[in-house]
Amino acid sequence: MNMSTTEEDPTSPKDVIEHIRRYEFGIGAELVGDGREVVDRLVRKYRSLLETVAKDLNSKESHFLLELVQNADDNHYAPGDEPALTFRLNPQELAVSNNEIGFSPANVRALCSAGESSKKNKVGYIGEKGIGFKSVFKVTDTPEIHSNGYHFRFDLTDPEDPLGYVVPHWIDARADDGEGVTTVVLPARAGNDFLPELLSDINATLLLFLEKLRLLTVHTNNVSVRYERADDESLSALTVGTCQ
Repeated sequence: MNMSTTEEDPTSPKDVIEHIRRYEFGIGAELVGDGREVVDRLVRKYRSLLETVAKDLNSKESHFLLELVQNADDNHYAPGDEPALTFRLNPQELAVSNNEIGFSPANVRALCSAGESSKKNKVGYIGEKGIGFKSVFKVTDTPEIHSNGYHFRFDLTDPEDPLGYVVPHWIDARADDGEGVTTVVLPARAGNDFLPELLSDINATLLLFLEKLRLLTVHTNNVSVRYERADDESLSALTVGTCQ
């Protein structure tokens, strides 16, 4: 198997995505001899494995929310920033925003894999072999990531892309992208609009089991609820309120 150009380290977010597509999955690369047949066989086996993982990760549809919450709790934050996670739900999409410091190339590669990790000693979540993030495919075919200049999605709807679970596609930035914010966007499948009940597991009690996150905000049906945790020595106080 031979590729038409020499592999070089990417220098920009878009270059990182193109590098992964070419050198991890052979997209756009010139394959000669038996190379194409070998790659095609690996692709079929990889897709079968990923389909099984994504479907069997957890039987409860809303489990993907806990994966996203735990991932946010594992993230790194700038000094002085209160770790926060915001959910914005409408029938067409769910957008989950986190004020972490943003994605690195290692984070991107972890999401584009089922066998590598950018976070050591974490079990079961996004950083662990890229497995946790696959749970979002229970509710969407085209999840998007917007973070630190990276704008990409995965796509299970393209019949020409047998590795939709892991092959990234560069996309435009969202109009509402905020600086210093990572946003995961989960478009609803056609004919399967999201209902407010999808976020019923997001509540104040959840904050008691997290190390960093202190603020959860949920926006649904023109109603916004704010869950906050405040620690005072050995005591933790939870407050619930409405917000704009």
